[in-house]
Formats: sequence, C-alpha cells, structure tokens
Amino acid sequence: MRRSTFLTLLFIALVTFHLVAEDIVLKDGTKISGKITGFSGDAFQVSTAYGEIKVPRSQVVSITFPENQPKTAEGDAVPPIDESLTGTTYVNKTVGFQATTPSGWQLAPELRKTKDIAAALKSPDETEFFLVTPEVFAGTLATYKVLAETQFKTKFTDYEKVSESEAKIDGRDGIRFVFRGKPDQQTPMRCLVYMIPYEGRMVRLSFLTLEDLFNDDVPVFEKIAASYHFTGTAPAAK
Repeated sequence: MRRSTFLTLLFIALVTFHLVAEDIVLKDGTKISGKITGFSGDAFQVSTAYGEIKVPRSQVVSITFPENQPKTAEGDAVPPIDESLTGTTYVNKTVGFQATTPSGWQLAPELRKTKDIAAALKSPDETEFFLVTPEVFAGTLATYKVLAETQFKTKFTDYEKVSESEAKIDGRDGIRFVFRGKPDQQTPMRCLVYMIPYEGRMVRLSFLTLEDLFNDDVPVFEKIAASYHFTGTAPAAK
C-alpha cells in the first residue's frame, strides 16, 4: 500500500469529528441524544431534552457527531481556504494563522474532506502529514482532551495512548498527546496531537506518520508545532 493512500485513511479517521455530540451509544445498546457539557469522576456530563445526566465513560461504545455525515449536496461543499505556502512559510488567511514547514513541503487540499479542516500539508515523499483543525468549544481543555481520546479509541484498532504532557504552543498552555493504532485494521500508525485552547474554541495540530517512522519524524513535527502562531486576523472556523 502506498503511504499516501494509507495516511489519507488515517487522516479521515483522525479529524472528521466535531465536539457537539448527537448520539452516544452504550454497551447495553442504549442510545442517548444530547450535548456533552463536561467530564468529571470518569463520567461525561450530558445535557439532554430531559435534563442533565452522567454517562460513565467505561460504558460508551461510540459517539456520533452531526458533522460526521458526508457532504454531498452542493450547498454543503467544503468551503475554499485562502492559503499560501511560499518557501517554508505557510499562511492561512481564512482562519488566521501561520506556521513554518520544512523545505519542499506542499499543500494537500485533497485531504480537506470536511469544513472543519483548516489546513492540510504533506512532506515531498508523502510520509509526513500536518493537519490543523480549529473547533468551536466553550468547555475546558481537560474535557476536550477526554472527548478527543474517546473518538480516537472508537476509530483506531489496538488504540494505545503512548504519552500525555503539558505543552506551551503559541504562548498558551496546551496538551501534547501521542497515541498509536491501526486505522485500517492492519497498518500501525503513531500520531502526535497538540491541543491548544483559545477563547471559545480549541485548535488541534495533528502530525501523522507510520509507526516505524515516528521517532525520526518527531523533530520535524516539533519544529512545525513550535512555529504555529494565531495571527488574530480571522474568526475561528465554525
């Protein structure tokens, strides 16, 4: 399998979710519709039409979000992004951020499968990918992290969290999260994800590669992440 084909599958598994819950399915078959508002005591706090309830994380099989559905109608097409990559400087005017990439990296608009993806870039040999996902989210960083990890567990076979630590990106206190898993049932992957809080939103910087390449690629990923900067010239993506 070509690495680019595999990483496309990983990309779809990793980024096509939005943190406004629609349906939560439990191990006993129960389906709960509502909005996740928090996380405490190893349980999700969910606002439903019947009031606030707590859902034990251990009982959750899957969480389905409205934006997961394919965009097929003309009016639902993924909107264009005003972006440029000049030399090693990437600028995104639509969302309002910039970053520095290694020489030779390219834009990867073909990987922007949903409107939530603000940027997708790839290395020349298509073994390293960098994705930026800004999401409207008014909760805490801790709650956001739990929601994101729950999604990773449902989308990756043999999911395993490798590490989690505090990190400072763009002058903000965020989370550095590394996990491994198999998005296509057979090819091991490792992913580095930075989660950065801003006012009323979260930004995820996702770096993807094959498991065997990860250690060599980490220095490249870290340099890109350290260069990320929100310019404040555009509102958060919705």
